[in-house]
Amino acid sequence: MAEFIEVHTTIEGHERAAELVHGILDAGLATSIDISEVPPAAALSEDVTTWELTFIAPAAQAPVLERHIRERGFGNLIVSLPVTHSLDNHPGWLTDGPV
Repeated sequence: MAEFIEVHTTIEGHERAAELVHGILDAGLATSIDISEVPPAAALSEDVTTWELTFIAPAAQAPVLERHIRERGFGNLIVSLPVTHSLDNHPGWLTDGPV
């Protein structure tokens, strides 16, 4: 079993993305968070900016993270994948836990 899980989702709107990310940070559910703007051609809506959120969480916390996303009404598709590449050269903060 993988030690870490990548959890991916998309969300419309800067405010909604910020609210979700801050809630996850405050709850200590992810070790790493990456936020990137979805190109307009692939976005969910032409009127609102769509954001792709990628979280890395310890495997034991991934189900809690997914539930957190769903319970907040951010019910877009959630894709979780094990981190299968070697973490031998990972930065120390990855295994130190949330700050």
